Amino acid sequence: EMEICGACERSLPDGAYSEAQRGLRQSNRRCEECVAACNPLKVMKHGRTRPMSDDCPICQLPLPHDDRDSSWQPCCLSVLCDGCILAAKKRGMMSCCPFCRAPMPKEVEAIVATIEKRVDAGDPWGMYARAAEYDRAKDSARAIEMYERSAELGEKRAHYILGCIYSDGTDGVEVDQDKAIRHFEAAAMEGHAQSRFYAGQLAEEEDLLDIALQHWLIAASLGLKEALDEVKKMFMRNLATKAEYEKALRGYHDAAKEMSSRDRDEAAKRNEATAECCLVSRCCSRGRSSYAGRCIWPVYRQF
Repeated sequence: EMEICGACERSLPDGAYSEAQRGLRQSNRRCEECVAACNPLKVMKHGRTRPMSDDCPICQLPLPHDDRDSSWQPCCLSVLCDGCILAAKKRGMMSCCPFCRAPMPKEVEAIVATIEKRVDAGDPWGMYARAAEYDRAKDSARAIEMYERSAELGEKRAHYILGCIYSDGTDGVEVDQDKAIRHFEAAAMEGHAQSRFYAGQLAEEEDLLDIALQHWLIAASLGLKEALDEVKKMFMRNLATKAEYEKALRGYHDAAKEMSSRDRDEAAKRNEATAECCLVSRCCSRGRSSYAGRCIWPVYRQF
């Protein structure tokens, strides 16, 4: 039986691994040559920066990690930060999309029809949006099926939601930590910080503290506060060095600064004042997937 080294990605027979390596998950397993050379795992080599697709298409700044600070537009399915939505409304754009300028559909039927067109065209983001609509309607079976289709085409947010589903177990889905970690790692390698954070949590639960720390160091450098907090805890337990914590702290502040703007700060204050949230969705009632306020259905801002 051939297996893949998690570092060099060569196909090797099971006997090529040490006893200690055979006890690890396949994605964490390294051949003896890679262990000796301290070669990093594939999952640690990819996803160390956020892709351009994570930028708001208007201000070109990376979108906030907390999805409550952005929303996707039901006309074109573009994801815009709340800062740009607020700025557009200040300029009188109350009934059209700040990005495509099309009138904003308000009926669920019209929104679903737009999404279906994207699904029929094979668009993974459209499939993700359709899965979110099934989720909102509490049709878990079809939601998971659509999330799976979206993930197969490379949509990292779908991988993230599936990782949460299989990690927690819900709606008739049994807990499957192997599937959960595969989905979290797939999203992490595409620069999804929350998924990397949870990959670290699962590694910690298996007492793989070195792997957990590596995940959290990367997630912190992407601007995820919760990951920075975990690195700090590791440092306080003498499981991370001072240099590692300082590097994570600098990376976090640089990423947070890159995501900030005056408009976004003002929008965040208004959101806190109105305590606005999405319609009922999986994110509001589940364990891991409640992290970062997973608002996956359109939120109509009334700043």
